[in-house]
Amino acid sequence: MWRALLAASLLAGCSTINTVEQRLGLEDRPPAPDTALEAVMSAAPRTCPNGRTLEGANHEAFGPQHGVVGTDIAFTPLASDPTRAVRLRRLVVEPGGVIAWHAHDQIQGMALLVSGEMTEIRNTCLDPIRYRAGDVAMEDAATQHGWRNDGDVPAVVLVSHVVVRN
Repeated sequence: MWRALLAASLLAGCSTINTVEQRLGLEDRPPAPDTALEAVMSAAPRTCPNGRTLEGANHEAFGPQHGVVGTDIAFTPLASDPTRAVRLRRLVVEPGGVIAWHAHDQIQGMALLVSGEMTEIRNTCLDPIRYRAGDVAMEDAATQHGWRNDGDVPAVVLVSHVVVRN
């Protein structure tokens, strides 16, 4: 019993150690949103605005590729075609970075913008298309396009394509 009283008296003189949130005055704030999760949960295709499509509308975009780092995340073989696989890739495009004009006649798939903003010029749209987190670009066999990050922060894009298996 005397040990419990001694411990209580010693602790009574101790000051409470504040958490980082308390020291910064953030304890009453809600946690920061998970923007990547929000982008995935709101994911939807973005297309050319109604009435603005035209085959052959564009044949080039923003010039040569620069400011882009692509990282392959995973490959899984297609059961229906052993010569092909699905590739998941992450692209990080720095502000001002460009994904050069390219065609998808050989490799089709889709791209999900996870964070940042990108502008696409597409062969079938008269207007530039602005993508934000959660927007998906469909890349079928007729797609030709190029991209530029016009924002102030790096854009992160998850790309899934059917590719030739190595």
